[in-house]
Amino acid sequence: MNLTSTAPTTDPLNNADALAVAKRIAAMMGPAIRAADGTVGAALYLSLGAALATTRAFSERSLYEVIANLSQDDELAHWERALGMLSGEGAPVADRQRAVHARWIALRAGPSVLAIRRALERLSADVTVIEIMAEDVADTDPLAAYRIAILLPDAQEADRQLRAQISVTLAPMAQAQLAWAIGRGDGGEDGETIDDFLCDSADSLVERDLLAS
Repeated sequence: MNLTSTAPTTDPLNNADALAVAKRIAAMMGPAIRAADGTVGAALYLSLGAALATTRAFSERSLYEVIANLSQDDELAHWERALGMLSGEGAPVADRQRAVHARWIALRAGPSVLAIRRALERLSADVTVIEIMAEDVADTDPLAAYRIAILLPDAQEADRQLRAQISVTLAPMAQAQLAWAIGRGDGGEDGETIDDFLCDSADSLVERDLLAS
């Protein structure tokens, strides 16, 4: 056990949301509190993380019910202004509702990959968010650990408005050092794989497909 650790790395209850919040709290508290897995400090962080994650989930569900019932231009325009968004006047109501919901999550959910995935799923249920692990690229492209890949089905990836909404959602949410790229794909069988780019295949397009590091 690493007794000098300042944040838990696992949750015995497998509550990913609680763990993500606990890590954020630990980062804000700094090294003053030791919180290695299995310690009292870790348990306290995870307990607080679970409470905050539950409250956030309840608020998000409540907000979704509100947003889903917004149908008038003035109502949607109010939310768009309040969240610092460009006016969506003229766009389909359902698209504006999804954009408002995603923006709200982006401004409040934090920079974790889990939170990013949850925000982007409001824009597309088919989105795949792939985190590039440092150990996978240490010998090839170490800086790739500061990137994430956003994969979409073919038709959605070609939708310029959706791509723009994804970038607008990520801009206030992602940490300063994090970059992202949007391309075609479904993540493979494990949901964590960038599709192979084949130089001799007409189906592989440099402007639409991502290259794995």
